[in-house]
Amino acid sequence: MDPVQKLWMYFNWMEDQKDKSELAKNHAYLIGSFTNPEAVKKLIGGGNTYDSSEEDFEESSRIVLDNEIVVPELQTNPIQNKKRKRRSLQG
Repeated sequence: MDPVQKLWMYFNWMEDQKDKSELAKNHAYLIGSFTNPEAVKKLIGGGNTYDSSEEDFEESSRIVLDNEIVVPELQTNPIQNKKRKRRSLQG
């Protein structure tokens, strides 16, 4: 067997093993979450959550409105509004 092909097969096998171990880990989290959800949250890391108060939200909204941030998708492009002229081929 070609050494390059053997190396390619090894790397594919390693990725398969990683996928299987990730599946087993997620399955263990699922089963464990039925008996002790708090422990699973600690193991996972609690996820990407951010707790904010009503005052924080109001301040963020005020900053956005004061800076008048414009979303580019909502602006109209004057170039797109012009009609294109078709050229005639003379030959």
